Amino acid sequence: MKTIHCVGCLVVDFLSGPLKQYPVPKVQTQVTTKSVRIMPGGGAANTPSALARMGIPVGVFSKVGDDLTGEFVRHELAKLGVDTSGIKVSASDTTPMTYVGIHADGDRTFIHTPGANATFSWNDLNLDRVLAADYLLYQDLWVLATMDGESGARLLAEAQKRGVVTFLDECFGNGPKRETLELMLPHCDYFTPSIDDLRVIYPGASEQELADRLLGLGARVVVLKMGSEGCMVARGKDYTRVPALPAKVVDTTGAGDCWDAGFLAGLSQGEDVVTAARIGNACAAFSIEAVGGSTGVPSYEAVKQRAMQAA
Repeated sequence: MKTIHCVGCLVVDFLSGPLKQYPVPKVQTQVTTKSVRIMPGGGAANTPSALARMGIPVGVFSKVGDDLTGEFVRHELAKLGVDTSGIKVSASDTTPMTYVGIHADGDRTFIHTPGANATFSWNDLNLDRVLAADYLLYQDLWVLATMDGESGARLLAEAQKRGVVTFLDECFGNGPKRETLELMLPHCDYFTPSIDDLRVIYPGASEQELADRLLGLGARVVVLKMGSEGCMVARGKDYTRVPALPAKVVDTTGAGDCWDAGFLAGLSQGEDVVTAARIGNACAAFSIEAVGGSTGVPSYEAVKQRAMQAA
């Protein structure tokens, strides 16, 4: 079975909702919600967790603090079957934390403390171990300040040199940066961004124009994730729209990360790129029907069945 490694950020998520509004000093200093759940988050938790739930071998390369929350993240991932041996534990950093406010419509807003994300760098990676995989996903572009750009491009280039298939995804994070993206795109076999995030740096472009630009910058295949509209797969001058699946929205946290997991799982099982995109849509649909980044994701067989029923 194909092996997938993921480089990205790990976070402890505090998911609380439904959240009607945030507190306002001296006006309404406290608001209440019905529930809170604590679980691993960030792309390097959500995508590998979903892959592990589907039975796909996956390992994580990231950085956490030497603290209770870092121990919690590593324990929860390992419990799912994710290989956590590539996670660096730092005595000088805290584990990143995000308060996730889940709104009544399933959308969410964030209060984030970067912690170890701000210092995670090339020197924290054992290159031979990272690249001992069939597929490498660089998750969370624009979150990893000291990895994004030159170091990220170097990692993806070395992966391709060794015959590893490379994937890149992004997170709005610290704000989309055109320069870092364009340094890394020439070394991407697959780029799977959110169209909304990309339009921040390429305003006014249609889906096809945006895909053409990204392909022209070096990506071999581009899949634009378009939320409730599904996604568009672009290869050369071939553009295929894949509609989203009907789903009851509970929490959209991690939906894009779980899409990546379904897409990677499909490719790892020998599916063509459009079928893999359908499986990505199905995995995202399962994700948004439960609170948390991957808790609603079932076996690969169940995800594929849902995808094929909707095809």
